[in-house]
Amino acid sequence: MYQKWLQAFHTVATTGGFTRAAHVLNVGQPTISTHVKALEDYFQVELFHRRGRTVTLTATGAALLTVTRGLYGHEEEALALLRATRDRETGQLTLNAVGPFDVMEVLQVFRREHPGITTRITLGFEGEILDGLRDFDYDIGVVGRQVDDPVFHCEFYNRHRVLIIVHADHPLSRRRSIRMGELEGCDMVLRPSFSTTRQAFDRALHDTGVTVNPVMEINSREAAREAVLRGFGIGVISESELAPSPSIRTLRVSDAEMFTKAFFVCLAERRDRPLIDAYFRTAASIDPKRRGSL
Repeated sequence: MYQKWLQAFHTVATTGGFTRAAHVLNVGQPTISTHVKALEDYFQVELFHRRGRTVTLTATGAALLTVTRGLYGHEEEALALLRATRDRETGQLTLNAVGPFDVMEVLQVFRREHPGITTRITLGFEGEILDGLRDFDYDIGVVGRQVDDPVFHCEFYNRHRVLIIVHADHPLSRRRSIRMGELEGCDMVLRPSFSTTRQAFDRALHDTGVTVNPVMEINSREAAREAVLRGFGIGVISESELAPSPSIRTLRVSDAEMFTKAFFVCLAERRDRPLIDAYFRTAASIDPKRRGSL
């Protein structure tokens, strides 16, 4: 009872009239008038001075408005927040990716279209990415393979060639490309077995029957690159992860197709959530021929 009376009073007071209040609350004007009159009669007070269609607050009405602003002002703020989020003017998008390149490429375009959205990005491994999506820790993940679990929605985005990297003083450094067989017995600095770059390289070794000598396994792109710089061995890197250095040379492998891939994934039940949908739409809008060159 009191809630409807107070809400009617507050809306009349903040909109300046009974007709406007009825429009805001989506009820008939007589209903608004009845609620306000009931409030005045019950407590035997006068809340408005009525002059035709014009209403002004009495001293009691003005005092009551300071209280109802606390009751209904927060509701208005909440609705304003929800509308802004719906219209993608504000909000936060959380992502976890196996590598930074593809997620940053899409966010470069996404931020131009939705400058009010903040992003939180974590770099991790596929298992923790999928677990984090299930637990709602992240909105979107970037993984290196197609995820076939029906719990998830998964879309291919791009692929990147896997390159061989050597120190500038290495005998192979003057070459632009090599054959897999030339890596036979070579000292190698490798990523862990769950790395998509490592998996692409291992498939090429298997297909060509080549055996290498793993001297170091490192769970960090930067550390693996540093090991190559210090001459520990030959490295393998996805082209998207390459940080140019005068001390490092890159070589293509001419007789093996080695690529890493990027897939965007989210919970299937959340695919149509506004911010997630906006991200997937942005990714789809980027010309496949331009991906990797933005």
